[in-house]
Order: sequence, then C-alpha cells, then structure tokens
Amino acid sequence: MDIILVAGLWMGGWAWYEVAPALEREGHRPVPLTLPGMGSADADRSAITLADHVAAVVAAIDEAPGERVVLVGHSAGAGIVYAAADARPDRVARLILIGGFPTADGDPLLDGFATEGGELPLPPWSEFDDADLRDLGDGGMTAFRAYAIPSPAGVVTGIQRLGDDRRLDIPVTAIATEYTVADLQSWIDAGAPPVQEFARLRDVTYIDLPTGHWPQLTRPQQLARIILAQPPLGDGTIAPDVETISPVAFHASEGVADWRVLYWGAHAFFRAESLSHGARLVAEVAAIAEGLDHYPDIDLRPEGVFVKTFSRRDGALSRKDAELAASVSRAAGELGLEADPSVLTVVGIAVAQGPDAHVRPFWSAALGYDPLGAEDAIDPLRRNPHVWFHPLDPPKPGRGRTHIDISVPRDQVEARVAAALAAGGRMADDSHAPEWWTLISPDNHGVDIAAWTDDSDFSG
Repeated sequence: MDIILVAGLWMGGWAWYEVAPALEREGHRPVPLTLPGMGSADADRSAITLADHVAAVVAAIDEAPGERVVLVGHSAGAGIVYAAADARPDRVARLILIGGFPTADGDPLLDGFATEGGELPLPPWSEFDDADLRDLGDGGMTAFRAYAIPSPAGVVTGIQRLGDDRRLDIPVTAIATEYTVADLQSWIDAGAPPVQEFARLRDVTYIDLPTGHWPQLTRPQQLARIILAQPPLGDGTIAPDVETISPVAFHASEGVADWRVLYWGAHAFFRAESLSHGARLVAEVAAIAEGLDHYPDIDLRPEGVFVKTFSRRDGALSRKDAELAASVSRAAGELGLEADPSVLTVVGIAVAQGPDAHVRPFWSAALGYDPLGAEDAIDPLRRNPHVWFHPLDPPKPGRGRTHIDISVPRDQVEARVAAALAAGGRMADDSHAPEWWTLISPDNHGVDIAAWTDDSDFSG
C-alpha cells in the first residue's frame, strides 16, 4: 500500500530516512514528501501558503497507483494531511497523526510562532521543552539543525479550510510522543481548542510512543512498527522491539576500539603479513558469525581483511553487531593482525534531481542496484558505492549534477580535508563542520567529506 509521509516544520522527505526503508521492507510503497519550499534553504518561500502544502499531498494521493492510501502526518504535518483527507476522503484508508493534531476548519495551522521575513527558522534549542528534546542528544540536535529548512510563514499562519464531513469517518491513529495518551485525552475532555477535532472523529486509536517530538529521528524503528501495525497495513498487533543502537552506544561497548561507524555499518581493517595470514582471520570470523547467527561482510586482500557489520540494509546497528565486533577484534589480536582504522573510507555518489524528476529507476537499472527507502539505491551485495538522490531546488531544467560523498572516521576527517586542500582542492563550504566539509577539485567537481555518523546519537 502507498504510505504518504509528511513531516512537520523544518523538515522534508529526508526526515523519514530510517522509517521509509522499514516500511518498504514489508512490501509497502513509502512516499516521503518534501513540500513546496522545503527542498533548499535558498528556496523562495515568500508566496507559499498552507493551501500549497495541502495541494502537494492531494497530488501525491492522486498519483498513487493503489485504490487507497495511508496518510502519515507528523506535528504540523498532521493538520496538513487532515486537510488532504478532507479533499480526498474516498482515497484515504487511514490517517496516522504523530505528535500532532487534526486542525479544525477556520483555525490557523499553528499558534504561538513568530515568523521572520516570510519564514520560520528552526528556533534555538533553548526554546524547546526538555520533553520535546528527549532522546535527540547532542549529535541528533547537530544533525537536525544541519538539515533543517525554514518553514514558510504562509503555511504556519495559514487558516485551515475543510468542507467534507466524510473525513470524520476515516479511521485515525493518534501517536502521543512528548506527551502521553492520558494527557491528550484530558485535553480533549477539558475542551482545549487545538484538540477538539478529535472529539468529532468516529474511530480513533490512541498509542503512546514515549520519546521526544521527533520520533522519526529518535525512535524510527519503533515508529515504523506502530505504523505497520495499523489496519489496513496490519492487524493492530505491534511487533516487539528489535533493539538497535546509536554509533555512540556502539563505541561505548567493550572491545570495539578497532572499529569505526561510517555509512552502512561498523567497519574495521586488520593488517596481515600475507594472504594466507588474512585467510586465517576470515576462517575465525566465519566461525564467530555462525556461533552468533549474525553475519558480517568480509573482504580479504593481500594487505589484510576488511570486516563490516551487516544487521540491516540501511546500516543500522544492533547489540549483536557490537558483540560480533568485539569477538572479531579478539580473534585478530590472537592471530597477530593489527587494526588500522586510518584506511577506512566509504564512498557514495550524490545525484541531484529536479523536484519533478524521477531518475532513480534509470540509475538503478544502469548499475544493477536495488532501491532503498525514498532517496537511495544500493548494490545488493554491498560492494560498490551507494547512490543518493536529492532534490535540486530551485530546479534547473536540463541540468544534472553529481558529487562524491566520502565518509571517514572522526579521528581521520580533518587530516583528510587538509590533504585534499594541499593537493590542489579548495574549500567551498565549511559552515557544517565538523559534520562535513564541501571541497571543490581543481577541475571544479564537488566532494563532501563527512564523519558525523561515527559519533551520532541516532539509532533505530
């Protein structure tokens, strides 16, 4: 089934980068939307209205090949998808509202925000409650701010327009995040204006997801399980947690000092005296993996052995990854192979596309890759660089643009940047440092050198 995902303020389709693959793995078609004006910090948002954002969701409903869709709205996106459901009540099988409320007809989408120059930038973290920021962590806040886009003032202050009461019959799931279901129900009972539309809905399921205001960042796998459990996607039974851990938690595990968390997993390289010396470690790793029933990727070279954890296609880490990593390091030490994290590098290719372009099918076919989530394509055997597709905003018809993404360990990234500059490159943008630097080669090609994954607080 088509699942249309609409994030709240300051977010685009990128916000669902872990949720969308989890939905896709279960056979559904996630459609993470980047609404008008939210594709680039440089986009002109001055004339964008709430009606424009609602129209973008309605267009996604109309383009969906299936008979009906599920609409997922987070925070301010809850009011937006509610209006889209009002416009297409026969096409919506369920509404899932995450940390947000269905805005009633005639009410502003949001109250209490002061816009600046036609837009609303992400405020300082000090303006949020501790409950909002729960589980986000310093790494999460840094990454969120790096990706955040100001929201259009015309959306934030826009007045909701509804006209078809058939929307009231659409089943709704309300997921409480920084507040509880008990809190929400008490607000409804007390007649609090922002939540009164809930009292008109005829079929509402209330679910607690204890975390902060952005569960697609702080609890993406739990959120995905809740979404998948809702009819008609599931039978209402929420699957038990399969614990995933952040890079910070991985690095805090015992015995993993040889390893670095880059894109797509935890990586290590152990230097060997010969091919046969390395092969002995490969045999040990195979035995460890069989014992744990948890299998890494292994690359044997005359210089040594690369090992990468592999819990899931999207690279999320688990406790078993840490256990396997520690066991592999012990085996390498016993065999006399020394770890060398300085050689670890993960290369990706970023392809820019216009908002109406759909270039992933071409690249996937040409490379023999599989789609992953909404914006990636990967080698099914995980050997070659992944490809990331991102919007080019404002669009430039007839023009494509690619650049290379390079992920290296945190303790190596500044030396790598310095070496590239010394070799003739020039700095294009260091405003996101120390998360990433954008360099330009002598022949004017772009390279992003990043390390933030290695100490991120994000987890599944």
